[in-house]
Amino acid sequence: MPLPTWFATPCGEVNAAIAADRLAHGLLIHEDPGAGGMQLARWIAQRVNCREPSRAPCGECQDCRWIEVDQHPDVTVLAPEGDSTQITIQSVRDLAADLSLTAHGRGYKIAIIQPAEAMNVFAANALLKTLEEPPKRTLVLLVTSQPSRLLPTLRSRCSRLRLVGPTREAAAAYLEGARGAGPWLEALAATGAGPFTLLNADPTVLSQLRNDTITTLQDIGSGNLQPPAVAERWAKDELSIRLSCLESWVTDRILESSPIRDVTHLSGAALPPKICRLFEFSDAIRDMRKLAHTPINKTMAVEALLWRWARQ
Repeated sequence: MPLPTWFATPCGEVNAAIAADRLAHGLLIHEDPGAGGMQLARWIAQRVNCREPSRAPCGECQDCRWIEVDQHPDVTVLAPEGDSTQITIQSVRDLAADLSLTAHGRGYKIAIIQPAEAMNVFAANALLKTLEEPPKRTLVLLVTSQPSRLLPTLRSRCSRLRLVGPTREAAAAYLEGARGAGPWLEALAATGAGPFTLLNADPTVLSQLRNDTITTLQDIGSGNLQPPAVAERWAKDELSIRLSCLESWVTDRILESSPIRDVTHLSGAALPPKICRLFEFSDAIRDMRKLAHTPINKTMAVEALLWRWARQ
């Protein structure tokens, strides 16, 4: 499948760097969530290791095919293992040792670390030595949507590639090409995420869940439904996605409110009351999303959130 259109700028920057023989040993891929940072990293690995340099990456040679399925002997993908949320110092030390070895092929030894912010401080410091004194023909690709969570010294030793996510319409078109027809616009609106987050999702299920969530919220807002009537069901039924639906819907309402275009530079006190209430509810949803994976009483928490909306 052709590269997504929003890859054009970072891919062009990589091609220009290769043509000028100035490709950095460390590249920080700053992606919008779901925009395809991992896919861009694989493209870069294919670009420098493809056996057909005149049309790299060809996507057809053995190296390109191996990289596509994370099976290339010279390309290591480092991510948190099992239930862990961290990349450990030992994993980075093992990676550094592997990068120091001679490549199996004639291309680069490559490390893809995703998400890069998962490295704890000891792991990040261990990676610094490799970036400061990189072995020849090695490339370290850090993929992150939160570069501010990386050590400043780590960021300073990498060239940055910015991968900006597409519009919902472009994302829906890409997903339709990759997966076939479906209510992709509604599915994207349900999650507020980028298209690569939904590659394995069922758009119909997401669309139905979004419609149910928003209809219920509107019924609560109009007084036709009371929060206790739905809190327990929501707490047990795809709560994480429902909260994403709410946040995406509220964000859309904020952006659609014409006064916001004239006052985004002003203090909260200068905003119209309706916009202030939407912002406050958006903040409450984000707080709830942070707590959703903790051992709180989810039914009570959802009910409190919905009562806040009922009193808007």
